[in-house]
Amino acid sequence: VHGSPDTIITDQDTDFKNELLQAISNLVGCRHIFSTPYRPQTNGQTERWNSTFVTQIAKYCNTDQTNWDTFLPSIVYAYNHGIHSSTGFSPYQLAFGRQPHHPFNPPVSTFIFSKPHDCWTQVIKYRNIVLKQAKTNILHQQ
Repeated sequence: VHGSPDTIITDQDTDFKNELLQAISNLVGCRHIFSTPYRPQTNGQTERWNSTFVTQIAKYCNTDQTNWDTFLPSIVYAYNHGIHSSTGFSPYQLAFGRQPHHPFNPPVSTFIFSKPHDCWTQVIKYRNIVLKQAKTNILHQQ
């Protein structure tokens, strides 16, 4: 979610086989793996994201498709904060172990913990429960 990736997986397209991407991979210390040619399921998660993303961005772009970057932050925000049918949770919730704060939601109640580390213990406990439930939901979707 944050920082440099350990691995970048791309298809065999020539756009990804260039000195610039190789230099960036070397600079940040990540491996670059090419997926199997003509097998989009090799990188299924990315292909699914691309399908969702292209569909959403097309709804907002002008006919020349020159303003797609204007809508990119909003579309990524909606994707990351929306509940996904496969997991039953938002990507944000799975990554951070809590519901995202939205500008229009009422303020969250204040919790007082008797020990400073109680909060962290509760966050970890909640995140583990959510990840376990998401895994169960994904298995039921298959």
